Amino acid sequence: MGENKPGRPRVYASDADRVRAYRERQKESAASAAAAETVPTDPAEAATALAQVLPRLQQEAGGAVAKLSAIAEQITGAVGILGDPAALDSYLRRAQVTADKARADAAQEIEDLREQLAAALDDRANADAAAQAAEAETAQAASALADARRDHDEQLHTLRLAHQQELADLAAEHTEVLERWRQQMATAETEHQEKVAEQQRIIEGLRNRVIELGAEISAVRGDAERAAAAAEATLGRLESDLTDARAAITAERTRADDYRDELATSRAELAAARTQTDAAKERIEELRGELAEIRGSAAGRNKSGT
Repeated sequence: MGENKPGRPRVYASDADRVRAYRERQKESAASAAAAETVPTDPAEAATALAQVLPRLQQEAGGAVAKLSAIAEQITGAVGILGDPAALDSYLRRAQVTADKARADAAQEIEDLREQLAAALDDRANADAAAQAAEAETAQAASALADARRDHDEQLHTLRLAHQQELADLAAEHTEVLERWRQQMATAETEHQEKVAEQQRIIEGLRNRVIELGAEISAVRGDAERAAAAAEATLGRLESDLTDARAAITAERTRADDYRDELATSRAELAAARTQTDAAKERIEELRGELAEIRGSAAGRNKSGT
């Protein structure tokens, strides 16, 4: 199974959609520039300009709210996955199964070494028994051949020396094999402990990272919700101010300048909301990349541990 590579997700389904979106942004920029260059000189022109600009402003704010809502839904889905105890428990159980398998393999290896050690001890016992039997046979032969000892003393002495040398060689070989197996057992036990400790560190690190990502996603979602609420409040306030302006436009000429200032402020707030939205998108993409890297790293470590 291939690993998920981190990166920016596709925003548009095709190149044609990307071109259409670019042209739409160019039109909106041109319209905004034209509106900024046209400055009304009397109350009637100011009222007309406000009536023309407000629908476009409402459309802009509605688009921003829709985008923020979509982002909030994506964040909610991601938080739902990260906050699902069953999914997290399943992932941690798989990691625990990997650690248990490594522990079982090491235990089996230790058991095999123990069996080899037991076989070596049996071989030594058999060698000792054979030596004792040979000594008993030698004593019996010496007793039976007491009359011919003078003739066979030299031969018997030679046989005893050879037998003792063989016993010494067997004892030395057995000691060497026993020491080598003991060292192998100690090495296998140490490697097993290191593998288990590494698996525990990996599991703990993944748990801490999941908690950190959940907190960061919650913060990003809060920023997006606050930006959407601010945009909606600004739109409602502008609609109320426009209604009052239509009723008192003939008597209060100076208020037109205030409306222009407030409109500029609302544009700045809308631009800030867009900026926060873009920042939230980039942060979500970064978090997705980090999650993909963590999952890939965990999968690689699980494969290497197996």
